[in-house]
Amino acid sequence: MITALAIAIVALAPVGVVVWRWRLAQVARLAPCPAKAPNARVSIVIPARDEAHNLPRLLASIARLGVRPHEVIVVDDHSTDGTGDLARAAGAIVVTPAPLPPGWLGKSWACAAGAARATGDHLLFTDADTEHGPASLELALARATEAELVSIIPTHRIEAGWERLQGGFQLMLLVAGRAGATATRGARRYSIGQYLLFTREAYQRLGGHAAVAGQIAEDLHLAAKVVDGGGRFALLHAPGALGVRMYPEGLGAFLRGWRRSFRAGMAAAGGGGAAEMIAVVAWLLGVPLGLALAAAAGSATWLAIAGAAYLATAAMLARDQRAVARVPWWSALAFPLPVLAFIAVSAAAGLDHLRGAPVRWRGRTVALPTGSEP
Repeated sequence: MITALAIAIVALAPVGVVVWRWRLAQVARLAPCPAKAPNARVSIVIPARDEAHNLPRLLASIARLGVRPHEVIVVDDHSTDGTGDLARAAGAIVVTPAPLPPGWLGKSWACAAGAARATGDHLLFTDADTEHGPASLELALARATEAELVSIIPTHRIEAGWERLQGGFQLMLLVAGRAGATATRGARRYSIGQYLLFTREAYQRLGGHAAVAGQIAEDLHLAAKVVDGGGRFALLHAPGALGVRMYPEGLGAFLRGWRRSFRAGMAAAGGGGAAEMIAVVAWLLGVPLGLALAAAAGSATWLAIAGAAYLATAAMLARDQRAVARVPWWSALAFPLPVLAFIAVSAAAGLDHLRGAPVRWRGRTVALPTGSEP
């Protein structure tokens, strides 16, 4: 019985592999187009609250951009760590927003304040914990010739030991998000809030951040506004163009943060693709389970087959995860762990979504809908 179950699991693995490769193929097609970037005045807007530890890296990377921005605006959201002084010393324009009004979340309010000060014909909203590659803005502007909103998939920087297992988690997130350039109403929206490049005309037409004032997943809602208004957004896959390190506070903060983000994303982007993700999970967890069952059955033949399937899966993930995180190749050998973490976070967020549980964000309680529409 155990041997038969192991055989069945290994036999079903190719279905998950096909789905996985197909999903990542969609991402591969998001590579930057070769078109020459237009001459553009880009205002970079950075919402920042107590980001003095992150700003030097970001501002130094902006100074190295191949395309010189028109202006860099740091919105100092009442920081207490000298964020504003540091930004001024680096030559950035510093804006202090008015007190947060009812119905707004801090990030959208800060972005709106920065946009009001900006004078460029393109607006790039980027987070303080990012690092921009020298060619990133040129790549984004080239794609902006055909899209009102451009976003870039980041590569995650790894510093702490536990972060070495993050590659598999980020791959699961990318595959589950069904990332793709979207041009039709009703399609799934997937954008990255750490890098949002708008044409000014498109930003103003959709209502700016005022249109998503109280939304946690403002990036998904902004993409939805663009598409529902008949516009286009582009998502670029350019490893090395954008770096980020999220949740340096530790593993607990990582899991809590992604649970909150998954919950907000469910309210913004809706469901879909469950059968495909079940196939992927069945593969990624079925392979190690098949290995364990083969070992328990004492069958040398099936143990060798299941072991080969495990190593082949790890090798595939080791190659794939280089596109989303700077992790050592051997971290892929522990791929069941990030997959289990992804499932646990998704399940917890799903229960929160079904219960209509509110989300705690920056000390505020935010109610989210249980439906699938933004």
